[in-house]
Amino acid sequence: MKNPFGEGVAYTGLKPAETEVEPGIEAADKALPRSSVEKRLKQVNETIHHTIHEQFTNAMAKKKFDANNVEACREYVKAYVEFIHYVERLHEAATKPAEGHLHEAGRSDTHEGN
Repeated sequence: MKNPFGEGVAYTGLKPAETEVEPGIEAADKALPRSSVEKRLKQVNETIHHTIHEQFTNAMAKKKFDANNVEACREYVKAYVEFIHYVERLHEAATKPAEGHLHEAGRSDTHEGN
């Protein structure tokens, strides 16, 4: 039977108390005992808003480049790709279940009866 809290993840033993927990995991974990996710939603929304705005502004600033300036062209393409991929990852994260968890794409089995 797979553990529903860590499917497919190898057990590597207990971690020292000073081991850092990723900020997103820590914030999400603290939301459960508080019975509220509002603080976490606010933090995520602010971060997303700031990053999208920053990357969009950067791409727009580099959009009008001299076609004869290869370096300027590369800078625009880099800014464009970073912006597009960031938004793409956000959309994917918002619309698909997290990988390695109970509702993996294409899986029809459940943990019932295990």
